[in-house]
Amino acid sequence: MRVAVIGIGTMGLLHAGILNALEGVELCAMADKSNHLLGMIKNHKSVPVFDDYVKMLEGEKPDAAVIATPVKLHVAMMRECAKRGIHFLVEKPLSLNAHEAEKVLQEVADKKLVTMVGYVLRYTETFQKAKEVLSSGALGRIQGFEGTSYVAQLFQGGKGWRSNRKDSGGGVVISQATHLLDLLHWYFGEPTRVTATCQYLYSEEVEDAAHAQLEFDNGVRGWIDCSWSRRHHRLLEIGIEVQGENGTLSVDDDSVKLYLDDAAFGHGAGWTHWSKPDLFHGVTIDIGGPQYTRQDEAFARAVMLGGTLDTDIVSAWRVQKTVDALYKSAERRGEPVKP
Repeated sequence: MRVAVIGIGTMGLLHAGILNALEGVELCAMADKSNHLLGMIKNHKSVPVFDDYVKMLEGEKPDAAVIATPVKLHVAMMRECAKRGIHFLVEKPLSLNAHEAEKVLQEVADKKLVTMVGYVLRYTETFQKAKEVLSSGALGRIQGFEGTSYVAQLFQGGKGWRSNRKDSGGGVVISQATHLLDLLHWYFGEPTRVTATCQYLYSEEVEDAAHAQLEFDNGVRGWIDCSWSRRHHRLLEIGIEVQGENGTLSVDDDSVKLYLDDAAFGHGAGWTHWSKPDLFHGVTIDIGGPQYTRQDEAFARAVMLGGTLDTDIVSAWRVQKTVDALYKSAERRGEPVKP
């Protein structure tokens, strides 16, 4: 599998390093508009570099591509890949809004392409374990949930494309809390109603914090709270707590805690704790965290052997519809909105 990378930033380099180390995968080319970044890569003579990604796709004809660029560029790049029958992994979020990505869904379906969007937390041990527990039914009927996404990142006016709504699509919700929303979609399905408010603490165009209530077809209800201006959170921390008739489940990046009133589906009554090291299973290479290797391995395996992924662009498009509904509700001062 010959793979090309579009965007030589942190995530582009991360995926390039992992994919090039996997058996049966070769990094064949990289593209970026930045002469500074291209200059660094040119030292590696075995990897051709381009300042025009279209010329790279035409000249190198890769089997697959990684798109790791600002979100405003995603749709055009996905369509160029789809036109050429190139499978692709695109970093999250999928697009500025759900509407602009609709044509891509059809083009990908017509070509039967493998696609993946970078919601990497589905490949993290703790969130996988939580999914296993929820799917088992051990909690009984779900009564509600609480979800949080916090990081101490922005305490003054931001700069660059992320602070421009036309280029980014929004602030903390679309940039970071989509990881949380994707997990909730994975756990409970697609929300049917969203009520939200946003706060502009330091930024003028994009929200720095948001709070939303979500309702699902199966009767599950809960809330999320997110901020990239939350003190004492050096790294992005995402947590979910679920209450059911038979107990509670709490999960974050580091651990899973389960409490059951009565033993159910192989889980004992009382407390059960799993830490991330308890759940760890090895990977072939670790750059930035084993979850990224698992993600890239799943993508490469689906391309080379055939198959589908539950983190594809259709799944991400549904998350994007929830984001759009959240923003619309906030614009209407908390009016309920159906995605």
